[in-house]
Parts: sequence; C-alpha cells; structure tokens
Amino acid sequence: MTGRLRRMNRLFIGRQKRCLLSPLDHAGWLGPVRGLDNPRKIVQQVIAGGANAILASPGFIREVAPILPNDTAVVLRLSITAGLSAAGTQETPAASLDTALRMDADAVAVSVFFGRDGDIEIYRWLAELIGRAQPYEMPVVAEMIPPQDRLYEADAIAHAARIGMEIGADVIKTYYCGSVDGFHKVVESSPVPIIIAGGPQNGDISTIEMVREAMASGAAGVAIGRRVWQSDDPEGVTRQIAEVLWG
Repeated sequence: MTGRLRRMNRLFIGRQKRCLLSPLDHAGWLGPVRGLDNPRKIVQQVIAGGANAILASPGFIREVAPILPNDTAVVLRLSITAGLSAAGTQETPAASLDTALRMDADAVAVSVFFGRDGDIEIYRWLAELIGRAQPYEMPVVAEMIPPQDRLYEADAIAHAARIGMEIGADVIKTYYCGSVDGFHKVVESSPVPIIIAGGPQNGDISTIEMVREAMASGAAGVAIGRRVWQSDDPEGVTRQIAEVLWG
C-alpha cells in the first residue's frame, strides 16, 4: 500500500493529518464566474493562503500545472455537471482513471447528488471506479450529497457518507450539518477521513465558525469553494481556514 499511503500523506498533512482542499471545479456547472475566470490567479491565491491541495478538472490542471508547487496535492475531478444542458442536474463521467495516472494525480473525485435523476447510474459508476482504482492504489474521494430537501440533516448526511464508505471510498466529502454533536455522529459512523464541503452560505454561521465546529466534530479537513473564491480576498479567507486547521 505504498502508493496509497504516499498519496494520502500528501492530502492529509501536519501533526493533525488534516486537508485544506481548494475546490476549483465549479466552472463546468456555473461557467467562468468571478473567481474562476482566471485559473492561474485563483490557484496562486489559495496556495498563498495555505491550501495544500486543489480539486479541479483535467483541463484546469493542465492550465495551472506550470505554477503548481511540487508539494501541492492534486485531486482530479473525473465527473462534471454540464450547466448548459437541460439534463445537467447530475454528474457525468468526463475523464478516466488513466487520465489521473498520466497526470500523476494524488486522488480522483466523483460526486453523487442523491435525489436527482441519474443518481443510481453515477453511483454505480463511482463503485466501478473504486474497484478499478484499487490495484493502482489511487485514493478515491466520493462527494456524497443528500437529497436537496435534506441537505443539512445529520441523519441524511450520515447515510450518504456511509454509502460512500460501504462501497470503498477512501475519503468522503459532504456537507456539515450545523451541529457539532450531529456531525460527530457522522464521523463516527463512517470511519474514513471526512472533509466538509462549503456549499452556499447556510444560515447565520460564518465560514470560519463552520470550520471550527467541523474540526471539533472530528472532520479531517475542508473543501470550501464558493465561500473562498467568490470572496473579495480568497487568499485571506484561505489563510483563516488554515489557521483553524493547523493553528
């Protein structure tokens, strides 16, 4: 398991073994919106702020490869949500394990949005990917998102995370439920590293408060996108998050 261990040690760093993953993979869904319109600029900002890993598609990674530090982990998104398509409500396979191996990725990522059309098909593809990745010791990050009407319910989040763990995902990415005790139960019920997705602003809780609570719950890291790259100071927000993670 040397390859898997090496890759996981690039994703989860420091004494606490935590991950600050910067998700820069939204443009297929949202388009080249502010914050993602200049790939190299936003990568420079989040890395300067302390992100130790980025999550992006193959084309994005190729564009920023010349400026990526050698110690920055790369999580390659293999699925994409095609925002211009009327059917673009669920992820669609857009790259392969071979792509990840050729690009020397540290992990691959796929999202499953339960409750949307096509969720079983993409879930089946994720399960097949996990099986194909194992001989190459390539970690798989499964973004397991509960149905829209239960996005922040602890029981639904725990269920979605557990599905990912049951099929063999190495890392789970999912929403924070807004409760330290509630999310602690999520972490306990799926004994693989769990990192929280930022998602849209949820209620009155600030980004930094959410990160503090998630860490207190036992989360292994964060993957916060829109709250960072849509802010006026992506580097500063990333630095504040890094301070909470590694202090």
